[in-house]
Amino acid sequence: MKKLSLLIGLILLGVLSSQAQSIKEVDGVYYRGSTPYTGFYTSVYSNGNTRLEMNLIDGEKDGEVLVYFENGELNEIRSYKKNVMHGSWITYNERKQKIGLANYQNGKKHGEWKIWDDQGNLLYDMYYRDGEKTGVWKQYDSEGQLISERQF
Repeated sequence: MKKLSLLIGLILLGVLSSQAQSIKEVDGVYYRGSTPYTGFYTSVYSNGNTRLEMNLIDGEKDGEVLVYFENGELNEIRSYKKNVMHGSWITYNERKQKIGLANYQNGKKHGEWKIWDDQGNLLYDMYYRDGEKTGVWKQYDSEGQLISERQF
């Protein structure tokens, strides 16, 4: 019985591995064979750690895409709608500190953007509307003091 369970496990592992390897990205669209792939997709680094995780619909990214450092820590959370940047993108450094926030709407920069240094100090506070700079852009030093301000 143990041998049968082991054999079934190895067969399932082989099937899953062959399916993961058969998905290819061509010009931003993911295919299994010649058909755009629909489903959850994960790719891994050579060390076995996850490289990225995402949902695909008809070969296109849709929803959150999680990107990891090779050490397994989360690097980025990206948002897509029908393969177009849409929603918040958050970037972390390898020490799990948030260092970037960007927002998109239908592929254009839209909303609040922030950049922090590796210690978590806010350096830039910016805004976009339909891909254009807007509002008051602020820059801070590493002590949190406002050093410049510009109106767009």
